[in-house]
Amino acid sequence: MLEHADRFGDKPALVDGPTGRTLTYRQLTGGVERVAAGLAARGFGKGDVLALSSPNLPEYALAMYGAMAAGGAVTGANPLLTAGELAGQLADAGASLLVTVPPFLETARAAAERAGVEEVLVFGEADGATPFRDLVAHDHPSARVGVDPARDLAALPYSSGTTGLPKGVELTHANLVANAQQTQGAIEFTADDVVVGVAPFFHAIGQNLILPCSLRAGRRWSPCPASTSPPSSS
Repeated sequence: MLEHADRFGDKPALVDGPTGRTLTYRQLTGGVERVAAGLAARGFGKGDVLALSSPNLPEYALAMYGAMAAGGAVTGANPLLTAGELAGQLADAGASLLVTVPPFLETARAAAERAGVEEVLVFGEADGATPFRDLVAHDHPSARVGVDPARDLAALPYSSGTTGLPKGVELTHANLVANAQQTQGAIEFTADDVVVGVAPFFHAIGQNLILPCSLRAGRRWSPCPASTSPPSSS
């Protein structure tokens, strides 16, 4: 997804719509590497799962791709889930870390406690939660992880539960790459496009199609932070 990032350099990659806060491609790739290193220093790696319960934000991409770069998998959760619903997904996915935002911290804490999640991090600041920036601002060495694209899990999106409880869908790195390549062949994002990120990134459309296709094409992405539609159906 980031193979062209060096060429795009200081071009805006992620723009927060309400505030105008921007991450360039250079900052994105550097941030992903630092998040991976920060997670590795916490013992996070292959076989581990990081959960994201957050609206669309530029930092969402840092957390998601940083966890994948560290060798772990990511499960995105609808931030409007109840504590019981979120706890069910966390436990089923085997998540060890949970990242959320201050408005949903109380629910996230309750769910994490019920599911046995080791640590709750927060985008921004909130009492009793580790700031996500601790995964970026540190002196840890780079993570060195060997990934088997065809076998190692990268993502665990959950279905909407239309046939019972939501179910995790196991996607490898190769699955994500193939899906993005197929989609790009049809959508054909270009480096001149600006895409409004309405589809939530816990949803398969946002996570597997919109974000990777547009970032790889070099277009600027502007997230819609109110994206909280229901999870995808498998």
